[in-house]
Amino acid sequence: MTTSNVTKAEIVEIQEFSRGKELSQAGDKKVTVQFNPQSLKVALSNQNSGGDQPGGSSRQFVGSGTSKLTVELIFDSSDDGSDVRTKTQAVAYFVMAKEQPAAENRRTPPRMRFQWGSFIFEGVVDSMDETLEYFSEEGVPLRATVSLGMSRDDIVFLFGSAHSGGAGKATGATSPLDSARPGDSIASMAARIGASADWKGIASANGIDDPLRVQAGARVNLNARKD
Repeated sequence: MTTSNVTKAEIVEIQEFSRGKELSQAGDKKVTVQFNPQSLKVALSNQNSGGDQPGGSSRQFVGSGTSKLTVELIFDSSDDGSDVRTKTQAVAYFVMAKEQPAAENRRTPPRMRFQWGSFIFEGVVDSMDETLEYFSEEGVPLRATVSLGMSRDDIVFLFGSAHSGGAGKATGATSPLDSARPGDSIASMAARIGASADWKGIASANGIDDPLRVQAGARVNLNARKD
């Protein structure tokens, strides 16, 4: 008889979102799912930042993009008769707001990474719906379905190693673009990812003539540098 190692999906806390090809370092908080999900639902969308253009053109400017992931996870404790919520409370950690050092983000959910083999999604958990489906004769919940909604404010594709056991490096990234906020400059955008010292190189690589004033909604590759 042969056995195979099944890669389990994981949810881990991260300090910052990954940029480029390397995954950002994970923290100590990690949840390994009990049963892998049946499916993953990914939704990508753009928010229009302008209406009809002069001359009757119906073309619209594209503002910020968003990525969303929805997944259902099943937890079961019927083997030992314990309350299944002792397992699901570890997932609830990722939806609880935490104190942040920056004044502009006093309380926000922790940044997280959902990884299952080569599939990686980084963002924050917006919602958690828990359905308790099976109880013992004593009224102890033994099985739960947890629906998680996750999102981030841009569109980034991260790919991991299918043989990494859920803890590998990204092997590539597509469209690692950040959207400019109102009043942004290249320097302020670069500072958000710790690359403020090279903001001139970022502006040059993106062909931006006025790095002090970036139109809100403009998409900028903050990993690009002019050789």
